[in-house]
Amino acid sequence: MPRAKLDTETLLRTMAGHVLANGLSTASLRPLARAANTSDRMLIYHFGSKDALIRQLLQHIAGQMAQRLSQALPPRPANSVGECALQLRALLRTPDFRPYSRLWLDIVGAAARGDERYAETGKAIIDGFLDWIAHRLPEALPDKPGVAQLLLAVVEGSLVMDALGHGETGDRAIATFAEAFDR
Repeated sequence: MPRAKLDTETLLRTMAGHVLANGLSTASLRPLARAANTSDRMLIYHFGSKDALIRQLLQHIAGQMAQRLSQALPPRPANSVGECALQLRALLRTPDFRPYSRLWLDIVGAAARGDERYAETGKAIIDGFLDWIAHRLPEALPDKPGVAQLLLAVVEGSLVMDALGHGETGDRAIATFAEAFDR
């Protein structure tokens, strides 16, 4: 039976589901090809190279996460910086977002090991996240970009604490940040 023509969006959606469920360690050609019900040679033919495939796949996943974030939280600005931080932290801990958080830590680890594909993608994700946060900060707040950077650093640190079994440390950091910022 001949295979159906490969559709980029369908391939990316299928492979994204696989990577979100199984982690970045499974983002090699054979497991991705199995997940997409095709061959590794067809993936290379379709995307041009493994690097191009990984870049497009990570961009696709980042786009999925951004869309889900926008759907999950109201588009209106938060009443305070602390409220924004608490909303974001709570959201990233939900079952729907845990796979994205785990994948994010995989991306950070790969970037820290010097893999340019992941460093490039990670930077783009951070840039998008900073913009997303800045739009949800209170309207009258001065230096929204700077506050978004600080808020993201605290929330990201709390995700690391969660991953290491120190969720209470992350909770306390977010609470302290919220209290200090909103005085």
